[in-house]
Amino acid sequence: MGKGRKPRKPQPPPPEQSPPDEEPDRQTQPKGELTPPARRPPTAVGTDAPPPPPREPVRLPQRRTPAPSRPVLFELIQTIRAAVGAMLDIADAAAEAITKRIEGRA
Repeated sequence: MGKGRKPRKPQPPPPEQSPPDEEPDRQTQPKGELTPPARRPPTAVGTDAPPPPPREPVRLPQRRTPAPSRPVLFELIQTIRAAVGAMLDIADAAAEAITKRIEGRA
């Protein structure tokens, strides 16, 4: 039990159900006429139209073997380098704006 939690209260036992030997009386509907469901007319495609021509398989362009690329670690370092450069540019611009405001007060 964790901090601040109250103990669970025991649930009351479920009420006893009637024995399964007794079946409830089911009400039946008065006798009626049994009819099959309505038949739908055929669609235009299903009528005397010839089947559509077979589709040609989609061919993907073959890839050439890629030129040897740089290692993944190098790519990761370049990405981090670019992100850090962008953050330094933003910090530089913010520092310049703060410096101008301070100079303006003096």
